[in-house]
Amino acid sequence: MIVSLLLAASLLAQTEASFVYVESFRKGPARVTESSNTMQLDLKSPFCQIHVKDQGARERYLFVCEPQRVGHGDERITGWQVRLADLHHKIYPNVLMATPDVTQDQAQIGWLDPGKFAKISLTSERVIKVDGFYCVVRVKDYHFVTPEQPYLDRMTLEVRFTNTLPHSEVRAKEE
Repeated sequence: MIVSLLLAASLLAQTEASFVYVESFRKGPARVTESSNTMQLDLKSPFCQIHVKDQGARERYLFVCEPQRVGHGDERITGWQVRLADLHHKIYPNVLMATPDVTQDQAQIGWLDPGKFAKISLTSERVIKVDGFYCVVRVKDYHFVTPEQPYLDRMTLEVRFTNTLPHSEVRAKEE
């Protein structure tokens, strides 16, 4: 009995996912030109933008990351937020969310929060299905100003756009 419990616990630990999968509220057929980008965000360059093209090589989406500051006039960074805007439908400033209503966003997939109470661990890879493609966001590295304070001074972010499911362990709802 104890051996079977240990074996089950061992198997469960081995299959624990290191990523989070979310499906956007957008369910269209749009696909993208596949790309991969790595950005170094820091106090001097805390913003990034990636123009994402559709398969016809036309600009279709804009990926943006911006720092979340302590407050007005306080430049310390508590985390970063990422979003993907649909340039053809300006009504959707962030199609990475599971719902278009920001007040109903339970997953908070776009919040890159190093805090111990974050809904998603900072080091967990995020896989978001949008229309007919996937946006994969992964924090490769981050650094606090000082170990005693929760303020970031740098983050290395990898962002990939692909038309194929990035992890074979994930099965989309429609399959």
